[in-house]
Amino acid sequence: MKIELLEESDGKLKLRIDDLTLVNLLNENIWKQKSIEMAAYSVEHPYLSQPVLVVKSKNPKKSLLDAADKILEDVKELKKKVDAIKD
Repeated sequence: MKIELLEESDGKLKLRIDDLTLVNLLNENIWKQKSIEMAAYSVEHPYLSQPVLVVKSKNPKKSLLDAADKILEDVKELKKKVDAIKD
């Protein structure tokens, strides 16, 4: 996976991530946080460009990391449930 930091300033983080599914998951989980001012992504062209995620909060890096941690927790829970299914 390729991640490129496009902008980092006080209260704002802008990243280009080459996986739209991951960007969508991150965006959804960032919005569940209370301290978020704004989170959004854009794709200029569906086939020729990569999504750009923008996060605005008091600490956008922490917001992004918290969202990633939540995704990992959800995936672990899914794995447990799938493992419990009897063949």
